[in-house]
Amino acid sequence: MKTAIVENMEAVLFDLDGTLFDTLEDIRSAINYALRAWDGSEASPDDVRRYVGRGLRRAMASAAAEHCPRLEEGEEELMFQLMKSYYRNHPAVHARFYPGVEDLLSRLKAGGVRIGIVSNKDDGILHEIIAGCGVEFDYAAGERPGVPLKPDPAALLQAADSLSPERDRTMFVGDSEVDAETGRRAGIRTFIVSWGFRSREELAAAGIEETSENASELWNRISRSGFLSGTMEK
Repeated sequence: MKTAIVENMEAVLFDLDGTLFDTLEDIRSAINYALRAWDGSEASPDDVRRYVGRGLRRAMASAAAEHCPRLEEGEEELMFQLMKSYYRNHPAVHARFYPGVEDLLSRLKAGGVRIGIVSNKDDGILHEIIAGCGVEFDYAAGERPGVPLKPDPAALLQAADSLSPERDRTMFVGDSEVDAETGRRAGIRTFIVSWGFRSREELAAAGIEETSENASELWNRISRSGFLSGTMEK
C-alpha cells in the first residue's frame, strides 16, 4: 500500500547519465581509448559533456570530428566499435550515484512508486552499470534495435505504459535539453536537474529555466507539483 507521501504517483522514470549516475569519466576513458588508437588528441571532461546525450555513436563521432578529423572511409565505424568494446569491458570503474539520489530512489520505492530508467546508452552497458548498485529498478532500458533514441518519445512512452496505466501519474527526470524535449513530446510531466552533464546556464540557454541543483531540491519540487508531500533533508 502506498503511503500518504506518494498518494498521487504511480511511476517515476529517470535518465541515467548525468541524472542518476555520474558516468562521465568512464565515457571519457572509452572515447579517449579509441582516439589514441588513431593518434588523436585527448577529449577533456568538458568536451565529453558536450558530446553526450544522443547516444554513444553520436558522442564518438563528435569526438572524432574534433580530435581526430582526418579519418579515412570506414574508420569512424571502427573507432566507434573499439570505443564501445572498451566501455563494455569497463562500464562502471568510476560510475557513482549523484549525492542524495540513492536516498531519493529509496524513498520513492518505500512509498510504493515504481521507478525506471530510459536512456540512450547501449542497453547492455546500462544494465552492467546498475547491477549491484543497491537499488532495484522496476524498468530499465537503453538503446535497442527498433526503438529510436531520445528525443523521440517512443522509448519513454513504452516505459511509462509498462509501469503505469495512467500517464498523468507518471513523471520523467532528466538532465539535458534532449530529456526536456523527450518529455514534452511524450506529454509526460518532466523535471530537469542541473547537477549532471549540463550546467544551469547551458540549460537556461536552451530555454529550460526551472531546474533542480540537488536531490533535496528535486524532491521538494515534486512535492510542490502535487505528487508528493513532505520534505527531504539535503
